[in-house]
Amino acid sequence: MTEQVETDFDAVVRIYRRLIPIKSISPASGGQGESKKADEICKILEEMGYPNYNRYNFQDENGFSRPNIVLKVGDKLRTLWIISHIDTVPEGSLDLWTRPPFATSVEGNKIYGRGSADNGEGIVSSLLILKNLQKEKMKYNLGLAFVADEETGSKYGIAKLLDSDIFNEKDLIVVPDSGTVEGNVIEVAEKSILWLKVVVNGKQGHASRPDLAVNASKLGMMFMLSIEKNLHEKFSASDPTFEYPLSTFSITKHEKNVDNINTIPGKDTFYLDCRILPVYDLDSVMDYIKEEALKFSHTNNVKIEVTPYQKEQAPPNTKTASEVYTELSRAVKSVLNKEAKAVGIGGGTCAAFFRRRGINAVVWGISVEETYHQPDEYVIVDNVIKAAEVEEAMLYG
Repeated sequence: MTEQVETDFDAVVRIYRRLIPIKSISPASGGQGESKKADEICKILEEMGYPNYNRYNFQDENGFSRPNIVLKVGDKLRTLWIISHIDTVPEGSLDLWTRPPFATSVEGNKIYGRGSADNGEGIVSSLLILKNLQKEKMKYNLGLAFVADEETGSKYGIAKLLDSDIFNEKDLIVVPDSGTVEGNVIEVAEKSILWLKVVVNGKQGHASRPDLAVNASKLGMMFMLSIEKNLHEKFSASDPTFEYPLSTFSITKHEKNVDNINTIPGKDTFYLDCRILPVYDLDSVMDYIKEEALKFSHTNNVKIEVTPYQKEQAPPNTKTASEVYTELSRAVKSVLNKEAKAVGIGGGTCAAFFRRRGINAVVWGISVEETYHQPDEYVIVDNVIKAAEVEEAMLYG
């Protein structure tokens, strides 16, 4: 009786069934980190015959171990690195999901679950390349890095690895963490990132006597709506290189204030996510926000504190004449019969950290990107397989 050969489709489904049920949410977002998912990826690598990976564990400020897995195959002078991240965002409101977020729901050509697209597509396509690897055809070494902490700043992920003497400036860096259904868009630029914590301090009081209180929640809402509007007006430049050509200033997270309905909050905490075009210096944006906070505070008898949670000035773009861009463009044309298009994005990825070190990096994928961070996140299995084929075309030249 002949042994049945596993198809790529079945391999993709099998790996997703092992990974999606394992939560890998950052402690900063209320999770336990990536250790359990990293354990499973290590098991998969060993089962595939690659036990010679390196695992880099970095302890974060909460005492959690943040694991990064690095595998390099080959003895060439240069390496094609595929950098994917193993952490995911939280599931959000469960009542918005029509399927369990941490169960692998396979429906035809789609796989649903948190992390299936972001960044499961990068992880699984990487493992698929390894499954089908033809070492004798490799033009470069194959480097796979599965990194932590991408969703909350990469402090314990790619930023740490870049200090660990792993990568060479002549290596080719591909980050499969964005893309389009057509697969012809290559990201070469990112906006600056500024995440702000805004604490509003008023005076707590009984809800029946608002005249004796200073309502931090009400005034916080007023300030946040005002600053969002003013920022869009002041920093209004447009850049058609970017998929969304404007800077964005989004009110996002809000911390719990009081526990009961009949108390006016004396303290309230909001967060602002800013993705700012590279033409603007982040210090000038911060100065403007602090000035507006001070003016609002004096006018409304409240104290507003604004502190950066994350602050990353955009690095120089990856040039379209760079080898990693031209080789990926060639592979896209060869496999997908599409002409590549260079764009910028608002999302922050691992590629920015390489660009700051003077190492060219591109972000690419065949993705239904609007499912990222959404309820009912899903990936198309055929896209995962095609992504692996494009990356193989780069690897084999």
